[in-house]
Amino acid sequence: MAKLDAPLPAGFAEAIQQLVDQRNREGGPGHRRLYPRDLHEEALRELIGRAEAGEAILFLAPPSAKVRKSFWIDQDLKHGVDRLATEHGVTRTAVFVTALHTYLERQQAPSS
Repeated sequence: MAKLDAPLPAGFAEAIQQLVDQRNREGGPGHRRLYPRDLHEEALRELIGRAEAGEAILFLAPPSAKVRKSFWIDQDLKHGVDRLATEHGVTRTAVFVTALHTYLERQQAPSS
């Protein structure tokens, strides 16, 4: 596991939790209980995959909040975040915020 510190725009944490709760309610037989970290990682994998497929990504500026929250993600995924940030000249936080924003948009969940 690797730690990623980032501020989140208002409403992101709540929107992710709503998706977690919804997917856990809808889970069928053999459903593995999900946690916010699972969706954070899913969002990052999606963004990295889109970038690797050649899609142009418009990275969002992270909020200027002084309060940062720690997020734990898979170590290999953190390396992917680092690589994407370096290749595009943005911060890891910008990658993380962009991944969550686009993921929430795709899920049609309110992100702010």
